[in-house]
Amino acid sequence: MIEKILIYIATFLNVSEGYKKTKGFFRTLFEDDNYKYKKVFDIFMILIVLSSVFILLYDVQNSLGRLLYIYDIYVVTTIFIIEYLIRLWIYNDCRDIILSEAEEAVFLGRKFDTKKVLKEIGSKKLEYITSPFAIIDLLAILPAYRPLRILRIFMLFRLFKVLRYTKSVNNFLSILKTKKFELITLLMLVGFITFIGGAVIYVFEYKVNQNITSFFDAIYWSLITISTVGYGDISPVTSQGRILTMFLILAGIAFISFATSIIASAFTEKLQEVKSQRIENEAHKLHSFYLICGYSKVTELVATNLKKDNEKLIIVDLDEEKINEASAKGFLALKADITKHETLKLFNFEHVKKIFILTNDDIVNTFLALSLSSYSDKEIIAIANDERNESKIQKAGAKYVINPTRVSALFASEYIGNPVSFEIITAIFSNESKTKVDEIEVLENSLLDNKLVGEINFKNEKLILIGILKQKEAKLFSHTIKFMDRYFYFNPDGEIKMEVEDVLLVIGDIRSINYFKYKVQKSSL
Repeated sequence: MIEKILIYIATFLNVSEGYKKTKGFFRTLFEDDNYKYKKVFDIFMILIVLSSVFILLYDVQNSLGRLLYIYDIYVVTTIFIIEYLIRLWIYNDCRDIILSEAEEAVFLGRKFDTKKVLKEIGSKKLEYITSPFAIIDLLAILPAYRPLRILRIFMLFRLFKVLRYTKSVNNFLSILKTKKFELITLLMLVGFITFIGGAVIYVFEYKVNQNITSFFDAIYWSLITISTVGYGDISPVTSQGRILTMFLILAGIAFISFATSIIASAFTEKLQEVKSQRIENEAHKLHSFYLICGYSKVTELVATNLKKDNEKLIIVDLDEEKINEASAKGFLALKADITKHETLKLFNFEHVKKIFILTNDDIVNTFLALSLSSYSDKEIIAIANDERNESKIQKAGAKYVINPTRVSALFASEYIGNPVSFEIITAIFSNESKTKVDEIEVLENSLLDNKLVGEINFKNEKLILIGILKQKEAKLFSHTIKFMDRYFYFNPDGEIKMEVEDVLLVIGDIRSINYFKYKVQKSSL
């Protein structure tokens, strides 16, 4: 009968979408640091904990009013109990244990082992109940039983609950955990020396020193001395005791230095990991940003210009020196392999605007273009350091491939033939003036959608329309340049219709361009 009930409940829960969503929600809320509401929940719980401790301190010299009593006993305690039970619930999936045993029983042609299932379920729950944080949670609930005033001391355990919701403290504890062996060894050594010191001072000064009346007093003095605190409430009066004191003080200084070096080395080893984790969290939270693969001189120029336009970006590279250099220049940079699935999962590609591949190695650029184009359909812009590799990188998935050498040659030849115009164009692109060349996309239902070029008074907008890049060819008009699968019309005729995803190339004051972009975006909403 029990077997049938267990299997029925497990099967029902396994197909229940509501149950899975509810459990998944709480698991995300309690455990996923990247979940946007987890921080709100953590702050809420910290405030609840601090308010309950404040009530304890207030209750020492004052009688609690009815409202404070109800808040402490019913509100705070109820919240703690519910949280404890939810954490116990989401710790593991009991239904998986039951269904796994049922499938195994059917496969092997044996009976369903109810005892084994209940034992495994109980073992898993007990595993959580005996974990440090679960014990703290349970002890934090006990003070609610007011008749036993001794239980009120457990109210202080509510302060330890703050550790669960404070990420920096958890990071500190995880760093110390890596040096668990060294710290335990040091603690055992300190305990041994403390015991020896206490035993020796007890032998020499019992009945001689009026402040040492028990072995506990001797141990207390030894610990205070070895920690170099030295309250002065117990002082040795014999020569042997004073010699022992000097030894313990020197040993204490050595122990403190040793402990400091252990903690410092742990932080040094974990610093890069903690830093990377912080950057990964920031990367996960980015919205509407540019993903740049590889750090080079070209990357620095691109990132600098994007940053000036207040655009969000992140640079990913495997070279630690390059990542440090990028970070020193104020860019968000992550040391990681962008081709790995674990790295790609860090980014929400729905929020990626464009992908730049800008390493100095064409083979790497080709491989990155191939990997990223297979993972995402976002537009990829790459550089080819050798013009012979342009077609390869393009076939790998890059939409646009730029050869820096050719661009430099074109600029050089332009400077030789037209130095004045070159200087003006250079000034525009290098942001030496407020004038800027920018592109404006035609958005659906915006003030540009399905309008003729002549219907928009660019002069009133303080802009000059250089040209329009169209998705479809306007057959009634001759296009100037065929750009891949698109058509660019220089100084377009007023009768050309603007359509969704067309791009206008304009020149004008930065403020005019930004304001016109704002108007286009607002009109599309």
